Amino acid sequence: MGRRSLAEEYLDEAPEEEDWGDGTWLVMYDFDSKPNPRFWLNLRRLVRLLGEGSLVQYSVFMTGSRRGAIVAERLARHYGARVDVFKGERVEF
Repeated sequence: MGRRSLAEEYLDEAPEEEDWGDGTWLVMYDFDSKPNPRFWLNLRRLVRLLGEGSLVQYSVFMTGSRRGAIVAERLARHYGARVDVFKGERVEF
């Protein structure tokens, strides 16, 4: 068996979903220098594992999963980013 990715390990360690109601999680991160390419590989792998999630822009990851937000935050910190996580609600005007 091959080595597991950080995204897989962190997802396994994240707590199971709790009733946090509907909402959207935004994980905002900032690197002082160019991020390690493995960060992007793990973020894409996380989207595949979750079956949802996307980059809103280069430094913002959006997901409907609390576990996904936890993992994205851990990945960004692991690779040296400053991170803030927000929970919001998408509205249509």
